[in-house]
Amino acid sequence: MPVTMLMYHMIAVPENAAEARFCRTPDAFRKDLEQIQQAGYQVLSFATVLDGVAGKVELPDKAVAITFDDGMACAYENALPILQEFSYPASVFVVSGLVGGYNDWCKVFGFPRRRMLTANEIRALAGSGVNIGSHTASHRWLGKIDKVAVSKEVRESKAALEDILGQEVPHFAYPFGSWSPVARNAVIEAGYSGACSTISGRNRKGADPYLLHRSEIKGDDAPWQFRLKLRFATNDMPPISDARRKLRQILEKWK
Repeated sequence: MPVTMLMYHMIAVPENAAEARFCRTPDAFRKDLEQIQQAGYQVLSFATVLDGVAGKVELPDKAVAITFDDGMACAYENALPILQEFSYPASVFVVSGLVGGYNDWCKVFGFPRRRMLTANEIRALAGSGVNIGSHTASHRWLGKIDKVAVSKEVRESKAALEDILGQEVPHFAYPFGSWSPVARNAVIEAGYSGACSTISGRNRKGADPYLLHRSEIKGDDAPWQFRLKLRFATNDMPPISDARRKLRQILEKWK
């Protein structure tokens, strides 16, 4: 059966309009998990999702996975306590070069300055059962840079996070959802076992483990929108952007 992977960024109250799309408040996040529980979904680890798409295990009828991009401090401060209330697994993809620092790449987008996870917080997350993955060394657009730069980003991040944790970091997520065949191959060559995209849709047996699909949960998604995203794995609800993406794909085939 297919699995829906949810993508969050920050579990926090937005400080300005620019970051509002990416901030899910703690109260809204708790209600999301309540909906997951009440609807009878099983929350899977990233590793179990990979085993499912590889055909190694049978995925349950209602399956979902929870992921967080960037590695903001709120993953530890706000998300972890709520995850623990429900005993749900999750994955946090960390920008290794900004550990203990700030979200400097967000400045050009008008976002307020926010603290990133520290090494101790990353270890505490892992010790609480949260899967730590890589989100590159500096949050670059991998689909827009050359092979050497891509390889440096994915390899250095993996090594740095493994040094912090003292264990393998086998999972990856593409910053901005930006990827290319070159980037995908670099992730494989670096030794990762799976990677997340930002392409919407559910993941079935036989899905590409290095381009797993996710549904973006936005800051202002209403409960009914979350419920439908959970079911249909869209990025928008109503799924306007998803429809546009599919139309572009169709038109490109006709060229």
